[in-house]
Amino acid sequence: MKIVDGDKVVCDRCESVFLLADVSLLEKETNRNYEKVLCDDCLGAVGVPRGYTLRRDITHLGQ
Repeated sequence: MKIVDGDKVVCDRCESVFLLADVSLLEKETNRNYEKVLCDDCLGAVGVPRGYTLRRDITHLGQ
């Protein structure tokens, strides 16, 4: 996860910059170190595959 300016993050799929409040975090259930930040458009394209969980509120990760 690439946090920019403390309250923005780069989408791991389209590489655009969004506010933390506007993205979700896709985590692999068997490996919590594997995580992908996705904007709403990319999340709509990818969905939540089996074996993954989605965290919609990641604003606590900001500085």
